[in-house]
Amino acid sequence: MAIRLGIIGTGVMAGEQSKHFKKMAGVELASCFDTDGERAAAFAEQHGFNKAARSVKELLGDVDAVSIVTPDRFHHEGALQVLKARKHLLCEKPLTLTLAEARDVNATYQKAAKKGVIGMVNFSYRRSAALQKAIELASSGALGEIRLASGFYLQSWVASPIWGPWTEERWLWRMQTSAGSGGVLGDVGCHLLDLATSVTGEVKRIRCWLGTFPKIGQDGKAYTKWKGKKLDANDTAVIELELASGGMVVLHTSRWAGGHANHLRLETHGTKGALRFDLDQDYNVLETCLGDDMANCPDKVNVKWTQHRLDPTPNNYSRFIAAIESGKIDQPDIVRGAQIQAYMDACERSAKSNKWERVRRWA
Repeated sequence: MAIRLGIIGTGVMAGEQSKHFKKMAGVELASCFDTDGERAAAFAEQHGFNKAARSVKELLGDVDAVSIVTPDRFHHEGALQVLKARKHLLCEKPLTLTLAEARDVNATYQKAAKKGVIGMVNFSYRRSAALQKAIELASSGALGEIRLASGFYLQSWVASPIWGPWTEERWLWRMQTSAGSGGVLGDVGCHLLDLATSVTGEVKRIRCWLGTFPKIGQDGKAYTKWKGKKLDANDTAVIELELASGGMVVLHTSRWAGGHANHLRLETHGTKGALRFDLDQDYNVLETCLGDDMANCPDKVNVKWTQHRLDPTPNNYSRFIAAIESGKIDQPDIVRGAQIQAYMDACERSAKSNKWERVRRWA
């Protein structure tokens, strides 16, 4: 029997998800919902959903699994509704806006999981084979004890019209805390934190600087408001992590990084070796410096790195459906989503206190 899938939210990302789910054998696009009924009806027709539900309650009666693809501020309420209805859940990142909300969702998920409910968070870069292999190598001890890691997630859509003017509605809400935006930290910093710490391990303390700069309009003027609304969500973050194991990590992310459309990179160094990957270059290429390569430096400058071309790994949509079919929870799950929320909570507290902040419990 096909898995009946519902999608809450009918924006651009919901359309991308629908394209992936539609290609999967054993998945039926059963229902979609949006607060704008006309938009939901048009979305259902465009992507081949059986119907456009008039409410979340109606949608939940028609489906086995739900993907929440709404703005961040609606994730908490939507996730609780889905989990309490004992439906499988894929939630867009970040899981919630606050750590308190994340704990709430996780507690509800733990009850649902006992009934066989699968819950995942769409940290979409888990589809990188390079990242998956890096996680495997680090967890196996191949790198030894992690001493240092560094990484970035850089975009430039505020600095240039690479994806259209920042004044377009699809971008504006991401700049406004009044619209529930967590800024660059909540939007893409969560990806970077998941990507880095999935390799390095858990975090003990965090220090963070958050920047919010005036936006430059097409007229060359600087704006801190647009159409009466403050552009007050952070757009740049520099993050330092002290790992539970004692290692150190430095991360940075910004929407002002000219020359970078959507660029992620991570390099990790341990007592036995190192690895690095650059998702702007290739999702399926990992470079390592392990074993004899660590001492292979004939010109005293260039140490040998070995490049590994890997087979592609399943994306999160495939992982989600496979987990439902097998009954086995896959990563990144709801617990992981709450953990990343705890890291962002520490980032936000540190930015206000200008001090190192300990990571609070997430479960």
